[in-house]
Amino acid sequence: MADPSNMKKEKEIHLKGQSRVQKICHWCAKAQEPGKPPFQACAKCKESRECQVKSWPLHKGICKTTADSRKKMDDAGKTQQVAAFKKWHGSHVVLLRQAIICALDLAHHPDNADKTVIFLSVELKEGHARLSSEKKYYAVGGFDMTRDEATSMLSTAGGAAILESNWKSHEHMKKKGGLGVSPVILKTGDVVDIVNITLPSHAGAKAAVASKDMDWGEEWVNGFNIALELGYVTGKAGE
Repeated sequence: MADPSNMKKEKEIHLKGQSRVQKICHWCAKAQEPGKPPFQACAKCKESRECQVKSWPLHKGICKTTADSRKKMDDAGKTQQVAAFKKWHGSHVVLLRQAIICALDLAHHPDNADKTVIFLSVELKEGHARLSSEKKYYAVGGFDMTRDEATSMLSTAGGAAILESNWKSHEHMKKKGGLGVSPVILKTGDVVDIVNITLPSHAGAKAAVASKDMDWGEEWVNGFNIALELGYVTGKAGE
């Protein structure tokens, strides 16, 4: 029989999206106020009326898929592992955005955001149990693929619905002046997560690679790891 105390601990595990980790809505950039309830677990802000009206309806598809995935994780006993993984990548949204900008060369080809996404494979570091949440993983490889290729690859795992939902978010954010919302396919072991990253404007993409140290080009995976080791962790959405 399962230990009730262990079951209680399992129920207390929360899968935190980037808005909850950073305490900043990645749609409207509103900061969470001290003493107020945290942003919703699906990472859509309900604190701003404008954000609620314009962004909240976009959550439905991805939330259903997330809920279904959560049940499968609970059954497999992987919830704690996935929660730690989500907390890690939720702490590195700025670097994931930089990886997208460099890998897709958005400074010179902004339209690539409409048709191409990146895949990034990461692993736990040796001695990860002693490390803080934002330092537990490092990248071991990555590549870009078309949105159609990504949909085909993830179709059997519920990823197609997430990518379809992402496209709606992508179009929504483009209307606000940015390059959209790009999905990053992250993999560690047998766990795959799709993370939506809000992109800057074309001018913002150019500014992001103005510094030679941040213009990673085809070596974007290596650049990502170097930035991780330097401790470049968080930042506001849409920078």
